[in-house]
Amino acid sequence: MIRTVKQTALSTMRTAGVFDMASRSRWRSGRLLILGYHGISQEDEHHWNPSLFIPPEHLASRLRFLRAGRFNILPFGEAMARLNAGTLPDRSVTLTFDDGYVDFYRLALPILRAYDAPATVYLTTYYAEKARPVPGITAAYMIWKSRHFRGALTTVPGFEGWRLHTPLQRRIVSEAVGRYFTEERSISPDDKHRMLEALAAELGFNLEAFRRRRLMHVMTPDEAREVAQAGIDIQLHTHRHWVPKDEALIRREIQENRERIEAITGRPANDFCYPSGIHYPEMLPWLRRLGVRSATTCEPGLACPGDEPLLLHRFLDHSGVSLVEFEAWASGVGSVLPRRPAYELAVR
Repeated sequence: MIRTVKQTALSTMRTAGVFDMASRSRWRSGRLLILGYHGISQEDEHHWNPSLFIPPEHLASRLRFLRAGRFNILPFGEAMARLNAGTLPDRSVTLTFDDGYVDFYRLALPILRAYDAPATVYLTTYYAEKARPVPGITAAYMIWKSRHFRGALTTVPGFEGWRLHTPLQRRIVSEAVGRYFTEERSISPDDKHRMLEALAAELGFNLEAFRRRRLMHVMTPDEAREVAQAGIDIQLHTHRHWVPKDEALIRREIQENRERIEAITGRPANDFCYPSGIHYPEMLPWLRRLGVRSATTCEPGLACPGDEPLLLHRFLDHSGVSLVEFEAWASGVGSVLPRRPAYELAVR
């Protein structure tokens, strides 16, 4: 009901010309909309996790709107420099993609080229070097996908006996098991993949075919190099998609990530995105000591002159965002309306 009322109100504002006036205002011209995306669905991933994956047409429709509305899509580095200098062009937008899934290389890059749109990819590099799917999202997707399985799990430690008899049970167990695979740091990556194989066998899920299709895979270094050569900016997202509460571990994560990215691109990597949006106050001086000049969050808002550069707001566009909501954010109206907490990203 609340969502229906909101959609109606936004549609009325758009028809009345409020969006157009806001987008052309001096207030909007001094602010930058940083758009955040994650995966582009190669098959049905957006049905499984609409907060993490969008279908290709979703991205194309956003770029069509931005180009038709004469929004200025800027490279991230230029956008930040002009924001701080007070020289942003009207209706400025910049595009960011987290993680660096292979679907960016396969699907997003051709769409961005078609609309001549620059973008930044925050690349996590551990699985870029591995010919393996990311364990957390893979485990969660397998459980969601295996609708024929009606029994109780036996192969995942701590989840023995959890049942998958109803869609709600399947959704709850999928998210919980995915978080376990993602967050459990006492289990080695090799052991996690052995657990994935055992889970797949129990579910009757064809994991080998899944791997061949490279679902839930990160771009390889060669693919990332091709993306960089196409003009896409590749920046920091930690090596293992992890935000430990320890300066030495954070330093290791960013240094290993930076070394690999700079070897791929031949360009400096000094801009950062918090994995899963996780950050805490102690991190800011740590990042400064590492020479990080900007860091984007998952907190909604427009970037303004004078904002803390290590706590930049973004608008996370996803499959649950309607076109009128997107247009409201592009105009700036969306940032000043009351809203619920940011759409929670599911397991990674």
